[in-house]
Amino acid sequence: MRRYGNLTIIASLITIFTMLLTGCGSSSTTSSGNGSSSGGTTKTAKTVAIVTDTGGINDQGFNQLAYEGYTKARKEFGYTEKLIQTQSASDYVANLTQAAQSADLVIAVGFLMDSAIDQVAKQYPSKDFAIVDGCATPLNSSNCETLPNVAPLSFKEQEAGCLVGAIAGQMEVDGKSQVPKLLGKNTIAAVGGLSIPPVNHYIAGYKYCAQKVDPGVKVLVNYSQTFNDTAKCKDIATSQINQYQADIIFQVAGGCGIGALDGADQKGVYGIGVDSDQHAVHSSVITSAIKRVDTAVYDTIKGFQNGKYSNAPSAFDLKVDGVGYAPVSKDVPANAKQKAEDFATQIKNGTLTPPDTISA
Repeated sequence: MRRYGNLTIIASLITIFTMLLTGCGSSSTTSSGNGSSSGGTTKTAKTVAIVTDTGGINDQGFNQLAYEGYTKARKEFGYTEKLIQTQSASDYVANLTQAAQSADLVIAVGFLMDSAIDQVAKQYPSKDFAIVDGCATPLNSSNCETLPNVAPLSFKEQEAGCLVGAIAGQMEVDGKSQVPKLLGKNTIAAVGGLSIPPVNHYIAGYKYCAQKVDPGVKVLVNYSQTFNDTAKCKDIATSQINQYQADIIFQVAGGCGIGALDGADQKGVYGIGVDSDQHAVHSSVITSAIKRVDTAVYDTIKGFQNGKYSNAPSAFDLKVDGVGYAPVSKDVPANAKQKAEDFATQIKNGTLTPPDTISA
């Protein structure tokens, strides 16, 4: 019995030793991050950097939306975050250069980087770029230049502006009987940041469609000359209300425009947000003109990661759900919301084309 026991122990040891040798001689392929392994190769996500404008990612609008689209893509494709938040316009070239040195694709957020991206993209022809609301524009020129490594991402903001303008115009037509908080002077207003195309597109559509609904409505337009200083936008909105009894304030000034919404709320009138749904800022915000910057950024990065980068200009409009308006508050009469829907239908079928320049 003891002999058989010893043989069993020896056999077991031999088996274990053989297994250990087999393990040491084997090989395996692993993948890290969000890559995938197939046939011994690993697919790695290409690096993407994003350079914001001076408003930063907490502006509750344009820059924040771009960052949300960037973050969504990062989580899907697994690249390391490379975020550069611009503090001053004088930093555009330096920031884009820094991004190009460390990333395969650079997303520039904002029209004001037109000339900077033209310069940097030419210096780094092997890197790809995309610019939200802009295009590559040579210094001291106003004309876009087609570069093979710069993708312009544009929007028809005038269509979104038209829809919120239609709501504002119809509320003025309805009058105090349906909208008791109106001041009675048949006046609405817009507070712009800088007088640049994306801002002016919004305001042009707003004014045009408000007056299309109510030809007698007065539309005030003023600019703060900043996208950051909330106090300046608040002062402008407060003046529009105090001096002219403006009932509805449309902010088109990024982070600065939050101040305009503050002023409207404190004066007991209505506000309209921009870019993202800004109803959370104040309950007095009745709707917002929406621009889906997050979708544009995400789609661009997704195409790039899938080998489908293109420098062809992209125009995000109402037909492709690139612009629109946020859900309206309870203060908006049903017929005002219906007016926006009617105008949206007309824009989509081509019977209504809001202008992109502000009428006199």
